[in-house]
Amino acid sequence: MGHENKKIMGSLVPVSVRGVYIAETAGGAFAPVVLLEDENSRIVPIFVGLSEAMSIHNALSGEVTPRPMTHDLFISIMESLNARITKALIDDLDEGVFYARITIGFNSVEHEIDARPSDCVALALRSKASIHMREEVISGSCVDKSDLENLMNIEAYL
Repeated sequence: MGHENKKIMGSLVPVSVRGVYIAETAGGAFAPVVLLEDENSRIVPIFVGLSEAMSIHNALSGEVTPRPMTHDLFISIMESLNARITKALIDDLDEGVFYARITIGFNSVEHEIDARPSDCVALALRSKASIHMREEVISGSCVDKSDLENLMNIEAYL
C-alpha cells in the first residue's frame, strides 16, 4: 500500500521551525537540515535539499528575492485563485524518509495533497499556516540536544 493511501492515526503536535543548519554527515559531506521543535523542546531534524533549505531560510528571515522563487510563485498563484494553505502535516516516517501533506482551503473545502516535508514547511511559513507532526513521528525521530552541537548556521556556511 502506498503512503498516500495510508490513514495514520495518532495525536497531532504543533511544531515550529527552529532554523536551517548545515550538518556534516558520517561520510564527511555537508547536508542542509531543518530543525523542527515542539512545545516540549523536542527537536526533529529533517534533511532537505539546498534549494529547499534556502527557501525555508528566506521565509524565516523575511528575505525577498528580486524574482519569485518556486515557493513564492506557488503562494502567488494560490492567492490569485483565492485559495490558501491552511496547514502542513508531517505524518509518517518510513525507513528514514519523512512523509507530509499540505492542506489547501478553496471555496470552503479543504484538500490534502501529498508533498515533501521541505515544501510543506516552506509553503506553511510563507502563508503563516500551522505545522504539525504526529506524536509517533516526533517520538521516533527526535534527537538529543548534544547531537546538534556541531551544526553550522546556514548563513555561516554560505
